[in-house]
Amino acid sequence: MRSRPLRCACLSVALLAAASPEPSPAAAPPEVAAPEPAAGSLFLHPERFALADGSLGAAERGLYFAPVNRSTPDSGVLAVELYRFPAQSSVPPGRPPIFVLNGGPGFEGLAPRLAERDFYEEEIAPRTAIADVVVVGQRGIGSSTPDTICEPAAFPFVLGKNCREFWEGTGLDLAGFTVLEAAADVRDVALALGYHQVVLTGGSFGSHWAMAVMRKHPEIVARAVLSGMEGPDHTYDSPGGVLAALERIAAAAESSERLAGRIPEGGLLAGFRATLDRLRQGPVSVEIEHPESGETEEMQFFLPQVQGLIMGYSGRISSRSGIASWPADLIALAEGDFERLARVRLRREADGEEGGGGPRRYRTASYFMLDCGSGISQQRRERLESDPAIEIVGDLGSFYDQACRAWPADLGEEFRRNFETDIPTVIVHGTWDTSTPYENALELAPHFLRGKLVTVEGGSHGALGEALRHSEDLRPALERFLAAGDLAGMPERVVLPEVDWEEPPAARSSAAADP
Repeated sequence: MRSRPLRCACLSVALLAAASPEPSPAAAPPEVAAPEPAAGSLFLHPERFALADGSLGAAERGLYFAPVNRSTPDSGVLAVELYRFPAQSSVPPGRPPIFVLNGGPGFEGLAPRLAERDFYEEEIAPRTAIADVVVVGQRGIGSSTPDTICEPAAFPFVLGKNCREFWEGTGLDLAGFTVLEAAADVRDVALALGYHQVVLTGGSFGSHWAMAVMRKHPEIVARAVLSGMEGPDHTYDSPGGVLAALERIAAAAESSERLAGRIPEGGLLAGFRATLDRLRQGPVSVEIEHPESGETEEMQFFLPQVQGLIMGYSGRISSRSGIASWPADLIALAEGDFERLARVRLRREADGEEGGGGPRRYRTASYFMLDCGSGISQQRRERLESDPAIEIVGDLGSFYDQACRAWPADLGEEFRRNFETDIPTVIVHGTWDTSTPYENALELAPHFLRGKLVTVEGGSHGALGEALRHSEDLRPALERFLAAGDLAGMPERVVLPEVDWEEPPAARSSAAADP
C-alpha cells in the first residue's frame, strides 16, 4: 500500500501599508524565512499537461528532499524533482513501477519534454499500460534544486574553477554530488512513494546510475532494462571502442551503391588519415560568401580543428539521422573540398551554435562532480593512453583530465570494479554507438548472471528506440519482461534497415586542399 505523501501548504505573506502616508525611509521590510524541509519529506501536487489530441493528461509532480551528503549529518537538504504517471486501470495492482533514469548527466527536467508533441504518447503512455511510471530528476541539475549551473564564461579556459568556488561559497557540500548519492535518491524516492521494489530503465549515464542502484541497493530492484551501457569504469570513452564503431559504420557506407565510385582509396577512414597528413604540412584556406552579409571572407582550417571532425560535421553521428551525412563529410575532405565544412561552420555560427556542435548548454557543478567522482581506474587509464586509436579519434579523456583538476572528486578504485548481479536485466546496445561503444556491453554482459544482451546491428546511441521502431518482436518481449520478468521470446539481435546515405557533393579538385 502506498504511503500518503506529505502535502505542502503554501504561506501567503501580505505587506500592509503603514498608517503614515510617508513611511520612514530607514524602515526595512521584515525578513521572512521558512524552515528547511526535513530530509525525507515528499511534496506532490496534481499536474495537467496537453496531449496531441487536444485533451489533457494527468500526473503527479513534486519534490523529494534528500540529504546533500548522507555521510555528513548537517550538510543540509536538496530537492530532487519527480513525476509519477499512474498505471492504466487495466493494470493488475501490485506490479513494481517503472523508474526512468535519464542520461547526461544533464537532465533538465521533464516539463520541456512533456510540452513536445507526441512525447507522452510515445514515451510514457505505453509504459503506463504496464505499471506506474516514475521519472526521477538528477540532483543539482535543471528543475531539481538547487540547479548548480555554471556561467558559460567559465569554459573552456578554467573548466569551472570559478563555478566550484561560487557553489562552495554558498555552503553547498559538493562532495554529496556523486552517483552513489544519486542512487540513494532513487531508493529513498521509491520508499517514500510506498514502493518496495521497482523496475529500473536507463540509458547512457542513466545505465551508469542504474548500475549504482543495483550494486548498492539491490533489494529494491526487481529487474532492469539498460541501454547504451556506461559501466562503473566507462566514464572515459575508449578510443579503440569508438574507432571500432566508426569502422562498422564505414563498412556499411562503403558497400552502398549510392556512394560507389566516391569512396577514397583504402576506405573512408583511410581517406580521413590522408586529410590529416595533408594538414600536417600547413592549414587549408577557403574563400566563401557569408550567407548574411554577402561579403567574401577567408576561413582557415588547421590540423587540430579538423582532427576533431572524425565524427562528422554536418550531422550528429550519435543518431541514425546524423550518421547519414557522415560519409559525405569525410569524402568531401578527402577530395579536398573544405567549402562544405566552411558552409556548415558559417551556418552554425549564424544560428548561434557553439563550435558547430549545437546550442550552448551550460554545465553544472553537479555534472562535473558526478562524472569526476566516477573517474577512471589506473588500469584503464594506462590502457587508454597507449591505445593506437588515439591517432585518429583523438584523446577522448583530455576534457576530463583538464576539468577534474578543478573538481577533485573520486569514488575510488573499488567503485570502478565491475560487479556481478543476479537481478534480471535486458541490455540493449547498438553496434554503431560512438558515445558508449558496443564493446562496453560486451565487457559488462557476463557480469549480469540473469541478463540478456540484445545486439542492435546498425544501432546508434539511441539503439533502444531505433530497435523498437523496426523490430516486430522486441516491443512485446520487452513489455512481458517489464511486467513480469519473462525473457521468453526476447530476440538476441535486431538488424536495422540500411541508412539512406546522403550523396556527397560534386567532386572538386584536390588542389583546394594544398597548403
